[in-house]
Amino acid sequence: MKKVSGPLPSFKTYGKGPVRYGFPQGPQGPLQIGIDFRFAPVPEAYYYADALSLRHDRELAMATLLFGRLDVAAGKVRDRLDIVMPGAALFFQFWNSSRDVERILDEQLKALRLSASARSIDQKSLPRTTLFANTIFVSTGGGESCFDFYYLPIRDIHFAKMDRREIGLESIIRVLSSPVVLKALFDLCRPHAIVAPGQPAGERRSDRVSAS
Repeated sequence: MKKVSGPLPSFKTYGKGPVRYGFPQGPQGPLQIGIDFRFAPVPEAYYYADALSLRHDRELAMATLLFGRLDVAAGKVRDRLDIVMPGAALFFQFWNSSRDVERILDEQLKALRLSASARSIDQKSLPRTTLFANTIFVSTGGGESCFDFYYLPIRDIHFAKMDRREIGLESIIRVLSSPVVLKALFDLCRPHAIVAPGQPAGERRSDRVSAS
């Protein structure tokens, strides 16, 4: 399976919803998947976060984003939400699709006279809930940032390869925050990032992120 951003090339595609896919190397080859988030379901659940940490489980190849709300005076976490993702989804797919957004984000932070600042979360604290996602859509502008988390079902991909069924896109949750927290996400991912071969960081456009 291979995920790509932007419009699919000129080969036959399948799907009627936000997820479209095709077989550029023939019926027995890997899928290429494109997501048009204009038609994606909007997450109904919302969460506000003012702090973020990252945990990378290399043994399981999984990453956990820890979003939280801090009691700054006490230096304690008041509330915490964990999002578990495959490491490849965060450090490869999301990273390579978000280079344009980070550049625009840096301009926004400069205009707002904000600096990159990480309010980290004590990982000994307990999360209120833990959710799983494998796709992120990020938007930023107007002094706020938005993380929309989705799940692209592996089961659907399996049946799409077998008999060209629809591939769904399940909304998980929307996390609202300051652009400073989005910058913290990029900074935390940077040491783990895997740049796509032949795709210099910063030159790849995407349908997974947006900025205004």
